Amino acid sequence: MEQMITMSINFHLFIIGATILLALYNIYVSLNLKDEVIYINRMKYLQPQYLLLVVAIIFTGITVMAVNHFDLKSSLILMIIAVLIMIYTSVKKHILRVNTNTNDSTSTQLLRAWIKKKYIGDIVLMFIIGGVSFILR
Repeated sequence: MEQMITMSINFHLFIIGATILLALYNIYVSLNLKDEVIYINRMKYLQPQYLLLVVAIIFTGITVMAVNHFDLKSSLILMIIAVLIMIYTSVKKHILRVNTNTNDSTSTQLLRAWIKKKYIGDIVLMFIIGGVSFILR
């Protein structure tokens, strides 16, 4: 039983690491890709991948909770709030991306700024929640 708990927690952390790497890649693309049309299209294809990883975080988190017999702790409540924030900002980013005009440089710059803030915020949120959850253990 202990091996199953360890494996599910390690897999959960692996998915969180993959999400952080994809968020870092999105920040890199936001900083270095200059062509607006290619940038908007790249974000259109990267957003579902990011949301898939967020859903995988939720699934592996539920798996960890199930292995621990759904023992609700304060760290789990913080993780649930963090995932809800990540999903909310992702939906807001999607709406902003759909409404962005590629011919208007100011709207594209606003999108780039929002994407940078969103992914930096998500990375910081994941590190803070991870640190707090290990402290509260």
